[in-house]
Amino acid sequence: SFRSAADFSMKARAHRRPSTKADLRSYINRMCRYKNIAGTAIRNITIEECRDMLQCCFGHSKHSYRKAQSVLHSIFHHAERQGWCSTNPARAILRPPVVEKKIQILSIQQIRNLLKACRSSKALQSMEPALRLMLWCGIRPMEVRRLSWSDIDPDEKGVYIEPENSKTGGARAVSLRGGSRPLIQQARSAKGSIAPTDWERLWRKLRRQAGFDSWQSDALRHTFASMHLKHFHNLMLLQEEMGHRNSTLLQTRYPNLRNLSSGSAEHFFRAKNWE
Repeated sequence: SFRSAADFSMKARAHRRPSTKADLRSYINRMCRYKNIAGTAIRNITIEECRDMLQCCFGHSKHSYRKAQSVLHSIFHHAERQGWCSTNPARAILRPPVVEKKIQILSIQQIRNLLKACRSSKALQSMEPALRLMLWCGIRPMEVRRLSWSDIDPDEKGVYIEPENSKTGGARAVSLRGGSRPLIQQARSAKGSIAPTDWERLWRKLRRQAGFDSWQSDALRHTFASMHLKHFHNLMLLQEEMGHRNSTLLQTRYPNLRNLSSGSAEHFFRAKNWE
C-alpha cells in the first residue's frame, strides 16, 4: 500500500534529525488523508491521482507543492527499488517555478545597529558571538545553535561545522574574518554552547532593539554571500564556506551585488572596524 511504502521510505531517513523527520512525516500524513490513497496498492497509483493529490493537499502554496512533490518522488523511488512498482509517476509531474524575491542585504549602519543592540543588555550580549558567526561566516541560525566554543580553532582561525551540526549533513570549515575575528581570542577560554538557550525570544528582541520592523529570512547569510563575492570574487570558495553542494543556488538566489560597492565589502571584512 501507499502507506506501507511511505513508512518504508521513512526508514531510509532514520539518520536524519528529529525535526526533519517530523516535517517529512507531516507531509506523508497529509498525503495519506487524501481519499483512499493510503490503502491503495502503490503499483496502481496513476500520474493523474498523484497530481490531483498534490493539488488538493498542497496547491495553496508553491513551496509546499514543490516539497510535497519531492517527498512523493522519494516514496515512489524507494518502492521502485524494492520492486513494488515499475514506474515513478511523481517524476512526470512538473514542479511549479519559484519566483525569487529580491534579496535585501544589510547596510554597514544596520550591522552596527545590531552590534550596538547586543551591548544594550546582559541578556542580548549573549547573542553577540552567534550574530558574528552568522554575519561574517554565513552560518545558518540552526547550525550556530548547535555549535560549541570547541568548534572554533583559535590557531587555525576558523570555525568547523561538523556533519551532525550541518543542515546538509556535510562538514565544512569557514575562516574567521572581519567581525568574527574577536571570537578567536574569546574561544581560548570560553566553554559550552556559543548560542544562548533562550534563542528565539532573544533573537526577536535583538532585531527589535536594532530598529528592524520586519526581517527577511536569511538576511545575515545573504549579506555574507554578497559581501564575500564582491570582495573575494571567488564563487567556489563561497560555495565551500556556505556548505552548498553546487553553485547554482548561490548564483540564482543568494548574492545581491546591485548598488553594493567594493568599498563597503572591503569595510565589511576589515577586522578592526568591528572590534
